[in-house]
Amino acid sequence: MIHSTLQDLLDAALRAPAWAGYALLALAVVITLPGRHGQRPLNGALLGGGLFALAFFGLRGVLHAWVPGIVAVVAGVVIAVVSIVEVGWSTAVVVGGIFTGIGAVAARHFGIPVWGLAPLAGGFGLLVGVVQHKRVSVIVPPLFASLFVALGAAISWAPHWRGAKLWQLNDVDWALGLWGVLAFVLLALSFEREYRKKLRLAARTKMMEDEELRKQLDRRREAYNKAFEKLRTLPPDDTRTH
Repeated sequence: MIHSTLQDLLDAALRAPAWAGYALLALAVVITLPGRHGQRPLNGALLGGGLFALAFFGLRGVLHAWVPGIVAVVAGVVIAVVSIVEVGWSTAVVVGGIFTGIGAVAARHFGIPVWGLAPLAGGFGLLVGVVQHKRVSVIVPPLFASLFVALGAAISWAPHWRGAKLWQLNDVDWALGLWGVLAFVLLALSFEREYRKKLRLAARTKMMEDEELRKQLDRRREAYNKAFEKLRTLPPDDTRTH
């Protein structure tokens, strides 16, 4: 059932215009290049884009024809900017949404009511996002970047009416396989980048400690030299007295 649902979602995504695929590929690059700081543009894209879609499609047919578009643009831009600035809370919301989706899928798979598991999973995701948002930022951007690459490549080059240069990506199994390979590579690069960053920080800290110790020794040596020079300039009687 999950496999057929994913295939239906992929088929719906393939009907998107070609520029949507190129936009996803560009977004994947923007997320990947800054390392864990790619969490900021990812939060802005997910939350801003999500609210834009919710307002645009949710208000259509309810209000005047031009109102949904204006509300969607304003709300999407505001939330995107806030999400980029407030990285902690926006990351928590993103992680909470991910866990909610996982909980909903797991509930459907095991025949449990969605409302009985999804909110608990979402609350746990919020907690993880708030407490561990820096560590989460090492894992989440590579996962979404690889997903955006796989989906963007499928939209751009899989449909037959666009030449089907990557016709294999019409099958959800191939798309998931590409996602998995890219996720493994990007996660490895992300962890390696963080490891090198910790090594540089440790080396810089050691160098700063050595520099501070050197300054302290220079100050003590200077104070000792001044005291010795002062002692040498004292008269002989004063010297005997001291």
